[in-house]
Amino acid sequence: MKPGIKRSFNIVGVISGSIVLMFLLASFKSPPNRKPPSDTRPTISVLEVQNEEIQLVVPVIGRLTAHNKVNLLAEVSGVLEYSGKEFLEGQTYSAGEVMLSINQEETELNLKAKRSGLLTAIAALLPELKFDYPESYRVWNDYLTNFNIDATTNALPESQNDREKFFVANKGIYNSYYSIKSQEARLEKYTIRAPFDGVLITSNITPGNLVMGGQVLGTFISPTIFDLETNVSLDEVSQFQVGDKAVLSSDNISGEWIGTVSRINQGINAQTQMVQVFISLEAPELREQMFLKGNILTSSMILGLEMPRKMLYNGETILEYMDGKIHYRDVEVVSTQGEMAVVKGLENGMLISTQTQGLYNGTEVKVPGLNDQEIAKPQKKDA
Repeated sequence: MKPGIKRSFNIVGVISGSIVLMFLLASFKSPPNRKPPSDTRPTISVLEVQNEEIQLVVPVIGRLTAHNKVNLLAEVSGVLEYSGKEFLEGQTYSAGEVMLSINQEETELNLKAKRSGLLTAIAALLPELKFDYPESYRVWNDYLTNFNIDATTNALPESQNDREKFFVANKGIYNSYYSIKSQEARLEKYTIRAPFDGVLITSNITPGNLVMGGQVLGTFISPTIFDLETNVSLDEVSQFQVGDKAVLSSDNISGEWIGTVSRINQGINAQTQMVQVFISLEAPELREQMFLKGNILTSSMILGLEMPRKMLYNGETILEYMDGKIHYRDVEVVSTQGEMAVVKGLENGMLISTQTQGLYNGTEVKVPGLNDQEIAKPQKKDA
């Protein structure tokens, strides 16, 4: 055999052997592992519906005003005198205590002059009474004996008959008497007394100044009894009534106060379409014009579910989890307060998604631990 042909056979043999060896080695190599298709379904948590009796509450906020509050007005004129206490803001007075005194010397002298005139008229009447009406003479004589110019005038004796009454009236006795009583009533207005236990919150005058009739002298309040004035919507006002309790608090001082709905205005604010409501409470630590907030504990009870507001889609729809998918479900939102909402119209046992972002009607989702019954339960809100 020629050397060239022999080399060709050798080369072909080497190549053939290499190919056989390559296939042989490839037969021992394991096939590559294929990755399973990834699960792109969003993961959610769910809440199981458990309806219960819920007492509805109506949130309120408003400013305190003193329940007993009066503007002190001068009904007479004169110079203001010094009294036992300075007439200044923050001054306290007991019921009936003198707050202000206006000089009344001239009025007192005029009153004494009128009493003296009545005394003279009755003295002139007695001689005729002794002869014409002897049965009344003793009564009128006793009245004259006990008459005191410096004291409040007593009521005149009653006439025994019409003839005596006309006789006394003809002498001007009744006219003089009622003129004196009018003057005595006016004299009392020179002294201003506290109408109840309270404190002066504004003072517009100081002793020595001239007081004019109709002038506002100050403002006097009871510092323990207040009204909280607030406004509620038309749908909320139907949920409570006069006598319902309210729990109130302040952002400025610690504590909690219980009030009572005392009045509900039958009118409505034309601009805001809100109804004016008053809540009365008694608390010496509070002050007029403070802001309070809280809730009216209504008499209304419903069978429903209290849930976070963030679980509501568009404010009126919940996302029900059923058969591995999300389903839109409209609900009746009874009330909302802060981060919580009260809804009704859901069946016990149904599952609601606790999240709404990125979820739509028909979205396939997965719930970890669903088969292990690890489902969120409704959390009761602290009272």
